[in-house]
Amino acid sequence: MRSAAMRFWSLPDNPPSHPGCFVVPSYALKDRSTPTLPTRAALELAADWWRRSQDAVIIVSTGDNQRLGVTNASVMAEHLTLLGLPRDRIIQEDQSRNTFENLTFCREIAISAGYREPTLVTHDLYTRRAVAVARKIGWSDLSWVSAWSKGEPAAGHKYFQTFSRLTIGCYEMAAMVYCRLRGWI
Repeated sequence: MRSAAMRFWSLPDNPPSHPGCFVVPSYALKDRSTPTLPTRAALELAADWWRRSQDAVIIVSTGDNQRLGVTNASVMAEHLTLLGLPRDRIIQEDQSRNTFENLTFCREIAISAGYREPTLVTHDLYTRRAVAVARKIGWSDLSWVSAWSKGEPAAGHKYFQTFSRLTIGCYEMAAMVYCRLRGWI
């Protein structure tokens, strides 16, 4: 059951009508080959939406921000192929280290390729911050859908951030403050 605070924090979906691309930032990796539950939930939701719009691509995003020696984007791309998506419909943005870079770099990819109606696919507690950052960088035609999942400890310094829905919610509220201070929202 969702707590009142979590329901308040979650942003209602703004689903696409004709998506050209789905943008999936990584929430974290459990280890060098496994996305955490929040990241897997977003990938599975992106795969479900892609099956409805197979002319779209999925842009998976995040570099090696956990210092595992592998990019989150490569692990996410592999997970999508295990879900049955063809590799040629997956684009890896593997340089970003944070939400601002995730969305800036993905926006550049989407604009240069001419993808219409980009759709952000995130964990529900992360959506509010991701949409705020996307709007700040000028992504005005953005749609979004959110995946619900439990938390799960991640590798390295992200262990506590992703530990549970409560820790994810607390982290996201603090991250909103940080993003405001940085001028990202």
